[in-house]
Amino acid sequence: MNLRRLMWCFGFLLAVSVPAGAAEPTRKEVDELKKLLEQQEQSIRDLKSRIQQLEGKTAPAKAPPQAPAAAAPAETETGAAPSPAEAAEAKMFGRRSKIPAHPQLDDKTEAATLPSDYVMDPSFRGYIPIPATVFMVKFNPKPRLDMMFTTRNPGDAKFRFAPVLFPVQSEPDFGRGGNQFNASANGSQIRVDMRAPSLDGNFRLYYQNDFFGDDTRAMRYRLQHFYGQYYGIVGGFTYSVFEDPDAWPDTVDYEGPVSQIFARKALIKYTREVAPDWSVTLGLEDPNIAVETTGDASASSQAKAPDGGFNVRWTPGELGYMQFSTLFRSVGVRGDTLPDDNVFGWGVNLSGLFNLTDSDLIQFLGVYGEGVGGLGNDSGFQNTDAAFAGNGELVALEYASGMGAFTHHWNARWRSTATFGYVHVDNTSLQSPTSYRNSRYGSVNVIYQLYKRLSIGLEGLYGFREVRNGDDTKDVVRVNMALVYSPFD
Repeated sequence: MNLRRLMWCFGFLLAVSVPAGAAEPTRKEVDELKKLLEQQEQSIRDLKSRIQQLEGKTAPAKAPPQAPAAAAPAETETGAAPSPAEAAEAKMFGRRSKIPAHPQLDDKTEAATLPSDYVMDPSFRGYIPIPATVFMVKFNPKPRLDMMFTTRNPGDAKFRFAPVLFPVQSEPDFGRGGNQFNASANGSQIRVDMRAPSLDGNFRLYYQNDFFGDDTRAMRYRLQHFYGQYYGIVGGFTYSVFEDPDAWPDTVDYEGPVSQIFARKALIKYTREVAPDWSVTLGLEDPNIAVETTGDASASSQAKAPDGGFNVRWTPGELGYMQFSTLFRSVGVRGDTLPDDNVFGWGVNLSGLFNLTDSDLIQFLGVYGEGVGGLGNDSGFQNTDAAFAGNGELVALEYASGMGAFTHHWNARWRSTATFGYVHVDNTSLQSPTSYRNSRYGSVNVIYQLYKRLSIGLEGLYGFREVRNGDDTKDVVRVNMALVYSPFD
């Protein structure tokens, strides 16, 4: 500090140390002292920030005491102009995401990429500075236990509730064995998040896996996310521009609704905030085409170009958000007994979340397109992008899905969510009689947050699938109880 600032501090100390019997200070003197105190606090923050920049040290694991992380976002969301202290903190730590908080047992939002310098938690709780570097890292294991009772044999869906895997009535496994109980820890996750908040560009390296690498065996490794982000550019394996991670409802069931888009791919994408409440993401992705061939016809899927698409997101703060996503793709086959062919695939996805009251929120999703069935959470288990028609030509299959969910918070510890989803895929005359046609999904749960990071949930699930020839699975009901713990929320 310079001499003038030292003089101010000395004068301030003299002023506050005046004995009780001294003359009452005037309003003007009080205002001047408050102003002087604010100036000193700002000077201290500026000096701390400058020292960290010069020494190359990372930001502290929690926000400075004079500006708690919980206070800054609340003031910013009201629309008021941030104070100099808040602006300095935002530059150092990043700004809190505008997506309204919506607790979930399986928090898919943590892995999502955000535009500009937005972060989920500006205080970076749980991050450990790496000595002699500008990086900090958070290791977040999430053990999970699911205990499931199903009204009849779920087929290959013993560890997940996926109607596409339920046996239909004409199959030998239908009804075999009657009621069935299964327990699984496959939903356990390991998450590692590395950041460098003292650098420009919002650098991030993110990794996540679970253990759903096999549908019939327990604890098989599966990569979920592994990507790097810098200045809005993301490269690696993560959410497609066509998927909206915030649209997944709070189900106890780890698999989630049949209607969701489940598209995690090798990709490169760029996200940019174009206005205070608007952001745009552009991306090129691995196609991963899924084409069905019939009988003796032999052909393999082939893509002549990467999938390309974009999404536009509107985020008006605590009200909620909406996202419009698109995808365009080349769907083709390289034939052996069938000719080479190629068709155009496309899809649109409108999703969002809105707070109805302080205790209630709704989530919704609607998807329509041709040649995108392989990206569906349920239909993606089968070859539902394209198939051959009666004239021998390749056809991009029409796909449509919809989802609605309602969440109510009974109090600070208890919440419930009701969800319904539906999927339909058009079939061609040459497809197999047991080809996927449609499925339905419903769930109702109650979740108790036992401690801040330990939750237990109980849910009733309903599933149904119909195939091309009209055969179906009948109604399948499951009761699922889950216990989930996370060191860092």
